[in-house]
Amino acid sequence: MSWDVIRVVAVLAIVIQHITHQAPINHPELGPYPFENPLQFGASTLLVVSAYFVCVTVRRGDTLSWLFKRLARLLPAYLVAVVVVYTITRQVTPLFGWYVPTPVDLAANLLMVQAWSPEFHWIDGSYWTLPMQVMAFTAAAVLWPRGWGRGVRLPVMLWGLVLLPAVIRVLWRGDDAQQWVVSAFDGLALHRVALFGVGVAIWLWTRDRLSTGHLSAYLLTALVAQDAHSQFADTPSTIAFGVVLVGVVAAAGGPDWDIPVLRALARPIRWLGGISFGVYLAHQELGYVLARLLVDAGVGPWGRLLACVALAVVLGWAMTRLVEQPAHTWLTTRGPERWQRLKQTAAAVGRAVRDLPTVPAQAPERPSSHTEPGVAAIPVRLPVHIRSDQPQAGSRGGSPAKPEVSPRESQASTRAADPRTSPDLPVSLTMVNSQPR
Repeated sequence: MSWDVIRVVAVLAIVIQHITHQAPINHPELGPYPFENPLQFGASTLLVVSAYFVCVTVRRGDTLSWLFKRLARLLPAYLVAVVVVYTITRQVTPLFGWYVPTPVDLAANLLMVQAWSPEFHWIDGSYWTLPMQVMAFTAAAVLWPRGWGRGVRLPVMLWGLVLLPAVIRVLWRGDDAQQWVVSAFDGLALHRVALFGVGVAIWLWTRDRLSTGHLSAYLLTALVAQDAHSQFADTPSTIAFGVVLVGVVAAAGGPDWDIPVLRALARPIRWLGGISFGVYLAHQELGYVLARLLVDAGVGPWGRLLACVALAVVLGWAMTRLVEQPAHTWLTTRGPERWQRLKQTAAAVGRAVRDLPTVPAQAPERPSSHTEPGVAAIPVRLPVHIRSDQPQAGSRGGSPAKPEVSPRESQASTRAADPRTSPDLPVSLTMVNSQPR
């Protein structure tokens, strides 16, 4: 229950913040709304929760299998969401005078390289967390079998995730930095990698491998570093994120939040927690489109707000039930079975090809060395015994065609080799020379 509450609070904070605060910034005609929520902490909270459960689950069995299952849940829904949002916005945004995404933008978003070049545009601004999660999952699958989850190396790496990006930000990633520095820093999301360190630190604390004082110092340093990356321009969001982190620590280390209020809302909370990823994928850009249509229709602020929230929930449910869950089930059950069958079929075909009989090479033709004195040597084929009842080439059941004289042979040599003028010619040569050539 406690983790579902954290997820629901985080995703609803994201949806409300994007509708009431970010939408009027991107498109001023979409405001105002009855209230504004400028606090940006929901996505950061989801990344911390994701990192925590990476540590909980990566230890179970083969890490490559674990990575495949993680990506099987993450990528299909993301790729479908990118295509759907791209298709819809490309059709309607020209009517609003908004930016129209290009096929290059689509390719960059599908490949998750949006942040690596200023030529690429985000199909949906919420998708900045997806490349980070893929990198984090991959790093966990590679590092865990190599002992990075044990000893002092893991705490040292966690402090590096906080301090090194801050140093890079101060020394090299300024506003006047070269483009390759900007692309590498933003593409690797170095200003947000400390969030995964926070999740790992909380897990270490639950395993009694990190003291409460050490954890507190780490969380405080991570919060200051995150505020520094935004040049201390959004301190209220950092404070709100710190408050939510207290709840995350309580959910990880304490008993489940089985209190009367939450118990009464247990069913909708669990349902919303189960579709939170789908809501996250579908709410922002499509919510902007709906808000613009409602503005043009004269719908008031409260109506637009409720409609956009309802759209996010409905689309999130559809994304979860129609894409995320079926794709994950197929990829983790039927997919491996099909792959094994395909490999077995390919192996059987390979064995069958290797077992095919080898066709011997045809012996080259050699001229006959048996000639009579005075008879010119001519090219001779090996004798072929022909049945009298077998039709020959160039005929339709009648007599064989007459042999043609080779242009390389003189008429004299031909006459000399003709059986009618050379009675002493061997029988085998006579038979060969009578065949069509």
